[in-house]
Amino acid sequence: MISSYLSNQTQLDDQTIHLLYSANRWEKRLLMEDKLKTGTTLIVDRYSYSGVAFSSAKGLDFGWCKAPEKGLLAPDVVLYLDIPPEKAAERGGYGGERYERLDFQKKVEEKYQALRDPSWKIIDACMSMEEVQKQLREHVMDCVTSCQNGKPLSQLWLY
Repeated sequence: MISSYLSNQTQLDDQTIHLLYSANRWEKRLLMEDKLKTGTTLIVDRYSYSGVAFSSAKGLDFGWCKAPEKGLLAPDVVLYLDIPPEKAAERGGYGGERYERLDFQKKVEEKYQALRDPSWKIIDACMSMEEVQKQLREHVMDCVTSCQNGKPLSQLWLY
């Protein structure tokens, strides 16, 4: 259902698609916890931050968007590939999905700014692919080392 929504084959209201994404993350939570407990490293593309940024950029309340995500596993590291929306639009394959519109991507970028905290690793995605890969690798290896040294699992937005 999510894939058909993204490719404009299905219409859903904003609250419904937000909750479907969140339910998908909750559905995978126990599997993710089990994998982590056995020492498997997980790399998750987007995740809760993306859901909150995109849904709130559509006009949904920021707090409402965060609420169904509370208690999900918190990432050990967030690697944010920072690129101005105008630059992203110049890259190949841009514009094929529902949210790939420049005006909307600018709103999403603002919401990501609101979500950022000092633990996020910000990588300038305008650099060469080799430099971006180098920085990603360094941050990932630092995180893996930290986790191997016994960093406990934590949960999102439980204060």
